[in-house]
Amino acid sequence: MAGLLAWAADVVGGGGPSDGGGEGEGRLPVMFTEEQQRYAVELDGKAAALRRSIQDLRLRIPPAHISQRLPDLHAHSLASNAALALQLNAHSTTREQAQLREVTLQEENVAYEKAISNCEKKIQEKLQESSLLQSKLEEMDLEEQNLKAELEKELVAKETSADETSSTDSIRAENSQFEMESLKGFKLEDLEEKKLELCPMEETIQRLESEWSSVQQESFKKPTS
Repeated sequence: MAGLLAWAADVVGGGGPSDGGGEGEGRLPVMFTEEQQRYAVELDGKAAALRRSIQDLRLRIPPAHISQRLPDLHAHSLASNAALALQLNAHSTTREQAQLREVTLQEENVAYEKAISNCEKKIQEKLQESSLLQSKLEEMDLEEQNLKAELEKELVAKETSADETSSTDSIRAENSQFEMESLKGFKLEDLEEKKLELCPMEETIQRLESEWSSVQQESFKKPTS
C-alpha cells in the first residue's frame, strides 16, 4: 500500500521535484476516499501475490548449466534401458531353459520308472523260477537219499541171505543190484542236469540284481523334479 500511495503522490504532484529545491515542497497531499483506499489495499495484495508467484517461477527455472547435462542424462537413460532389456531377456531365457529342463527330467523319470518296473517284474519272475527249481532240486535230493537207503537195505538183505540162496537167486540179486545201480546212475545224471540248468538261472538272477542295483544308483543321481 505504501508503494501505491507513493505512486499516487507522484502522479498528483506532477512526477518531478519543485522549483523550491525541497523534495517534499510543492507537492499536494494525496487524499483517498474510503473506497479508493480499499481498492488500493486490494491492488497491493494482488501485487504481493504476483511477486510471490514470480519468485516461485524463478525458483522452478533450472540452472543455466542444465542444458549441458542433458546429452549425458539422455545417454545414461539409454544405457540403463538397454541394460534392463538385456536383464529381462536373460531372465526370460533362464526361465525357458528351466521349463525345458523340467520337462526333460519328467520324461527321464518316466523312462526310469518304466525301466525299474520292468526290472522288478523280470527279477520277480526269475525268483519264482529259481524257487521252483530249488524245490525240484530238494525233491530230487530226497529221492536220491531214499534210493540210496533202499539200495543199502537191499544189499544188506542180499548179503545176509547169500548163503541160503541158490545160484539162480544170486544171479537175480546181481541183476537186481545192477538195475538199482543203473536207476541210481540215471537219477544222478538227471540230478546233475537239473543242477546244470539251475546254474545259468542263478547267473541270470545275479545279473538282473546287478542291473537293478545300477538302475537304483542312476535314479539316485537323477532325482525327480
